[in-house]
Amino acid sequence: MINDVPVQERKTFTLSSKPDNTEETYSMAPVSQFAQNLLSKMGFQQGQPIGKNPYKSSALLKPIEFQSRGDREGLGVNPMKTYKYVGEKEKQDNDKFQDVVILSGKYKKMKGVKLDVIKTQGQSDTYIIELKSNGEKIKIAADQVVEAKLYKEEKSRSRSKSKSQKQLKWITSGIVVKVKNKHYQGGKFYNKKISISDVQDEYTFSALGSHGELIEDLKEKDVKVTLPKKGGRVCIVKGEFKGELGQFVEKREKKIVLVKLENGRLFEFEKKSVCRLI
Repeated sequence: MINDVPVQERKTFTLSSKPDNTEETYSMAPVSQFAQNLLSKMGFQQGQPIGKNPYKSSALLKPIEFQSRGDREGLGVNPMKTYKYVGEKEKQDNDKFQDVVILSGKYKKMKGVKLDVIKTQGQSDTYIIELKSNGEKIKIAADQVVEAKLYKEEKSRSRSKSKSQKQLKWITSGIVVKVKNKHYQGGKFYNKKISISDVQDEYTFSALGSHGELIEDLKEKDVKVTLPKKGGRVCIVKGEFKGELGQFVEKREKKIVLVKLENGRLFEFEKKSVCRLI
């Protein structure tokens, strides 16, 4: 019987080497052991990658597993992903297999499916994402990913906002402007100077009144630029030098002012292109 053959000799065990054994004895030899013996004779060792060049990064350490295809899916089509077969209850229970969109980095705006979450104490979570475009699996920080549903909702809100509001062209934080809209908040702030405290996005900004009160829901058309006294600090808000800081020198013509930029050079600007700094 095969059990009577020492383990060390089982590699070379055949019917011819042990003529006293029968076909019944041969059939009792484990199939897994038979395959292992064949691989061992070809130089394979347990835990060693498979392939002609086992030390290359492309060498296989684990065998390629069979993946079934869906109905009417032929050659050249990626096999259906395992997450498609997961029950709805399990999807809700473990927060995995969600459709997501990547917000930044190399894979920005690419869609994928969250397969797993890696939690590390003291650090933010990392997601294992399978890209829908090519099936590639990547690791990415949780704050770089958003659920596809939320991404669509935010995109829809942005489109609605862009239709109803005009983008800001010259407003920036840190400048002093004057309210020119007589009807804004019933004229409470008409012709008064306010300080732009924060530009929230490309459409909206907030400001502070002379007594520190918060002013919101302003539009760019509601305000106009102001100028300081001679020698006061200004910011260029339009044109080629937009964002440059300088010193107000004097008014030239009705709509022209002279400004000394921080590099020491003097330039003439349209009055509406220059605004007082806080």
